Amino acid sequence: MNTSFVKVIHFTRLVKIQGRLREFNYKKNNNAGEYVFDVDTADERGNRLFFRLSKEDNEWSLTSNQPLPEWIGQHKEQLVAELEAGLQEN
Repeated sequence: MNTSFVKVIHFTRLVKIQGRLREFNYKKNNNAGEYVFDVDTADERGNRLFFRLSKEDNEWSLTSNQPLPEWIGQHKEQLVAELEAGLQEN
């Protein structure tokens, strides 16, 4: 019997955006591709915000099925830097 395992990669990073420390949860989506991460965080009212960071042709893109506040899109580079730092630690 041959069994293979796929490592689940997930981590949390605290990022200061607009003077507020926010928690971002990153989880690698092994079913969607090599460089696809599902991310969630909370807004000011505690509502969960979900989006995806994916890398194609050495360029990261941010997509979501729900409307996101501007502060997420404006800090995409910072979120990607935290993602890459978290990958190096795991």
